[in-house]
Amino acid sequence: MISYRITVAKVFEPKDVIGKDFIRESGEPIKKCGFVEENQVFTVDEILSVPKGFCPHAWYGIFKELWMLRNGNGYPDWTGQNTIYATCPDGIRPVCFKIEKLDT
Repeated sequence: MISYRITVAKVFEPKDVIGKDFIRESGEPIKKCGFVEENQVFTVDEILSVPKGFCPHAWYGIFKELWMLRNGNGYPDWTGQNTIYATCPDGIRPVCFKIEKLDT
Protein backbone atom coordinates (compact mmCIF):
# COMPACT_ATOMS: atom_id res chain seq x y z
CA MET A 1 0.00 0.00 0.00
CA ILE A 2 1.25 3.48 -0.86
CA SER A 3 0.71 6.48 1.36
CA TYR A 4 2.01 10.03 1.44
CA ARG A 5 3.49 12.15 4.19
CA ILE A 6 2.91 15.89 4.04
CA THR A 7 5.15 17.89 6.35
CA VAL A 8 4.72 21.62 6.89
CA ALA A 9 8.17 22.86 5.89
CA LYS A 10 7.66 26.61 6.35
CA VAL A 11 4.84 28.97 7.31
CA PHE A 12 5.48 32.42 5.87
CA GLU A 13 4.37 35.77 7.24
CA PRO A 14 3.32 38.61 4.94
CA LYS A 15 6.62 40.35 5.74
CA ASP A 16 8.51 37.34 4.29
CA VAL A 17 6.59 37.64 1.03
CA ILE A 18 6.00 41.34 0.39
CA GLY A 19 8.67 42.84 2.63
CA LYS A 20 6.29 44.50 5.08
CA ASP A 21 3.32 43.79 7.30
CA PHE A 22 0.00 43.55 5.49
CA ILE A 23 -2.62 45.66 7.21
CA ARG A 24 -6.33 45.30 6.44
CA GLU A 25 -8.50 48.35 5.89
CA SER A 26 -9.77 47.81 9.43
CA GLY A 27 -6.25 48.38 10.72
CA GLU A 28 -5.84 44.73 11.75
CA PRO A 29 -2.68 43.02 10.49
CA ILE A 30 -2.86 39.73 8.63
CA LYS A 31 -0.78 37.16 10.47
CA LYS A 32 0.76 33.94 9.23
CA CYS A 33 -1.53 31.00 8.51
CA GLY A 34 -3.28 29.64 11.58
CA PHE A 35 -4.34 26.30 10.09
CA VAL A 36 -0.95 24.60 10.42
CA GLU A 37 2.33 24.77 12.31
CA GLU A 38 5.85 24.16 11.05
CA ASN A 39 6.89 20.48 11.22
CA GLN A 40 3.26 19.36 11.52
CA VAL A 41 2.77 16.07 9.68
CA PHE A 42 -0.26 14.77 7.81
CA THR A 43 -0.70 11.31 6.29
CA VAL A 44 -2.61 10.77 3.07
CA ASP A 45 -3.91 7.39 1.87
CA GLU A 46 -3.43 5.99 -1.61
CA ILE A 47 -6.75 7.37 -2.86
CA LEU A 48 -5.59 10.87 -1.87
CA SER A 49 -8.28 11.65 0.69
CA VAL A 50 -7.96 15.06 2.35
CA PRO A 51 -6.38 14.59 5.78
CA LYS A 52 -8.47 15.60 8.77
CA GLY A 53 -7.81 19.22 9.76
CA PHE A 54 -6.00 20.10 6.51
CA CYS A 55 -6.75 23.54 5.05
CA PRO A 56 -9.00 23.18 1.97
CA HIS A 57 -7.29 26.13 0.26
CA ALA A 58 -3.88 24.48 0.69
CA TRP A 59 -5.25 21.10 -0.44
CA TYR A 60 -6.47 22.69 -3.65
CA GLY A 61 -2.99 24.11 -4.23
CA ILE A 62 -0.93 20.98 -3.58
CA PHE A 63 -3.23 18.25 -4.92
CA LYS A 64 -1.67 18.35 -8.40
CA GLU A 65 1.73 17.56 -6.87
CA LEU A 66 0.32 14.58 -4.98
CA TRP A 67 -1.26 13.42 -8.22
CA MET A 68 2.12 13.65 -9.96
CA LEU A 69 3.78 11.50 -7.29
CA ARG A 70 0.91 9.02 -7.39
CA ASN A 71 1.44 8.57 -11.10
CA GLY A 72 5.21 8.12 -10.93
CA ASN A 73 6.26 11.65 -11.83
CA GLY A 74 8.21 14.24 -9.90
CA TYR A 75 11.44 16.17 -9.98
CA PRO A 76 14.13 13.51 -9.43
CA ASP A 77 16.98 15.86 -10.36
CA TRP A 78 15.84 18.44 -7.78
CA THR A 79 14.20 16.76 -4.79
CA GLY A 80 14.53 13.03 -5.43
CA GLN A 81 12.25 10.51 -7.03
CA ASN A 82 9.60 10.40 -4.30
CA THR A 83 9.67 13.92 -2.85
CA ILE A 84 8.12 17.18 -4.01
CA TYR A 85 7.81 20.59 -2.39
CA ALA A 86 4.63 22.58 -3.00
CA THR A 87 2.94 25.67 -1.63
CA CYS A 88 -0.58 26.71 -0.95
CA PRO A 89 -1.88 29.49 -3.23
CA ASP A 90 -2.20 32.14 -0.50
CA GLY A 91 -0.14 34.97 -1.96
CA ILE A 92 0.15 36.96 1.27
CA ARG A 93 1.00 34.17 3.74
CA PRO A 94 1.84 30.96 1.88
CA VAL A 95 2.76 27.66 3.45
CA CYS A 96 5.40 25.37 1.94
CA PHE A 97 4.85 21.62 2.21
CA LYS A 98 7.24 18.70 1.75
CA ILE A 99 5.34 15.79 0.15
CA GLU A 100 6.84 12.30 0.29
CA LYS A 101 5.57 9.13 -1.33
CA LEU A 102 5.94 6.20 1.08
CA ASP A 103 5.83 2.50 0.28
CA THR A 104 4.34 0.80 3.31
